[in-house]
Amino acid sequence: MRARGSKKDLLKAFLEHIPDGVYFKDRESRFVQISRSLASRFGLKDPADAIHKTDFDMFSDEHARQAFNDEQEIVRSGRPIVEKEEKETWPDGHETWVLSTKLPLRDAEGNIIGTMGISRDITDKKRVELELQEYRVRLEELVAIRTAELQHANKLLEQDIAARKITEQDLALKAQELAASNTALQNLSLIDDLTGLYNRKGFFAVADHRLSLSRREDSKFSVAFIDLDGLKRINDTLGHETGDRALIEAAGVLKESFRQSDVLGRLGGDEFAVFISHTDESEASGIRQRVQQHLDTCNAQAGRQYSLCLSIGIVSGSSTKNQTIEALLKQADALMYEQKRGKTNHQKDAAATRAQ
Repeated sequence: MRARGSKKDLLKAFLEHIPDGVYFKDRESRFVQISRSLASRFGLKDPADAIHKTDFDMFSDEHARQAFNDEQEIVRSGRPIVEKEEKETWPDGHETWVLSTKLPLRDAEGNIIGTMGISRDITDKKRVELELQEYRVRLEELVAIRTAELQHANKLLEQDIAARKITEQDLALKAQELAASNTALQNLSLIDDLTGLYNRKGFFAVADHRLSLSRREDSKFSVAFIDLDGLKRINDTLGHETGDRALIEAAGVLKESFRQSDVLGRLGGDEFAVFISHTDESEASGIRQRVQQHLDTCNAQAGRQYSLCLSIGIVSGSSTKNQTIEALLKQADALMYEQKRGKTNHQKDAAATRAQ
């Protein structure tokens, strides 16, 4: 008698303290006994509150039906299920993952009287795996885009070689520049993780290459400096996660507004830059209108908590001047702040008019 009491005490202690979910069920998949940790997951104060309940009382029908079918197959065949990954769907819509092992529960004569199982929560591990998979897909997409840009750069270089019949020394120089561009495109550290645009280092690396190419072709080009207005207000009032979403949306607007051959980068914070090939100051107004159209489309979406607004400064470069990307961006930055001040003054005047 003491031995049986001792076994019961051990089982009670086991079920009271084991962190994994442990459960015993009858042949109809009704709970007979569960661990305290599983009761906590179910939102029950006492493990005894689960007795005679089923998974249909705890989970959504999607998970409960699959678990029921698995357990009934164990009761029928006597074959266990070992370390099966299960996605648990709950009535409130959230999902968790467990690694489950389920066995037939037999009486002293060997008859199957139900099932018993143990489930370990692997939700964090599963989420990491899914995030890694999404990251790998994203990297593959980025590599495909950069490869297409590199092929386009190769075509431009080949046309330049055929048209100008440059010397062998020039050919060697171009080959070196192309190799440097290839290295930059393949180096994923040049990509801004949040927006998918070039980061500051990546933008200057590729824009410098395009600048050299424009000078050799004696072709026009422009540089734009762009600022996302009101990002601090969005972060302060709606949170940094919403602020990140605003940056992603702003990057999407820029991708839609510029050509694939243009070089887009996020310099940091709320600042963006674009190297625009074959464009001069006469086309700046059209560029601003195109960006504003895409902004209006984005802001017209239902249920938005904020509106996107971009201030843009655009300067045209000259193939005959020894201008650097840094110098051109500084000029574009000054023009951008003039536009931003104009917006601020307009808003103040509008507010004063409304107050009157």
